[in-house]
Amino acid sequence: MSPRIKNCVERARYYQDLLLKEISQHKTVDNSDRSLASTAYVKMVNGDYSAILSLVEAENPGAAFKLFRLLYEDVINALWVQAFAKPGVIKKLLHTKKGEVPRSMAQRAAKLDTIFVPPKTIVPEESLFVDLQSKFWKAACSYTHGGSLAINRELAGYDELSTYQMLRSSTTLFVLLMDAMYKLHHGKKNDVLWDTAQTYFAEKW
Repeated sequence: MSPRIKNCVERARYYQDLLLKEISQHKTVDNSDRSLASTAYVKMVNGDYSAILSLVEAENPGAAFKLFRLLYEDVINALWVQAFAKPGVIKKLLHTKKGEVPRSMAQRAAKLDTIFVPPKTIVPEESLFVDLQSKFWKAACSYTHGGSLAINRELAGYDELSTYQMLRSSTTLFVLLMDAMYKLHHGKKNDVLWDTAQTYFAEKW
């Protein structure tokens, strides 16, 4: 592991610990199925993220790249379920073996932009999750399902820049989730989460 990647993992863990410490101080607002689902998704995302960092530390980047798709998917689904899922969808997710999140990832990402970006009257029109979808999804699927990107990297090796970009993108998704989920769940901004996010985005690794 190069010094740069080692520093990236250390900074990633720093932000992970900081955000989790703050989140742990706030209980869910109720005991509803929606709250249970959001809690489960946060745990899933944290598990994905922790595994990615551990795999990079163990110099197993191929497996880390495969997990990136699961991290992205869990982040999008977490926010979509919290914001838009009907009670019946949540009930099936929690209490049956056939529960699924409806619609495609692209559709869910677009729906999230209706609440997380400025009104569409602003020119040029901005996007957040649609932009992330266009950047990440196709490549993430290729790595996860053994497509050309995965095959070529296994033959040529995982270079420092690609690993850096994956770590930075993973941390960005983790930071976004914690800040956005709190806003959705509690109906207000958490100053610690918000300030931590702004510090992270301003920091150059």
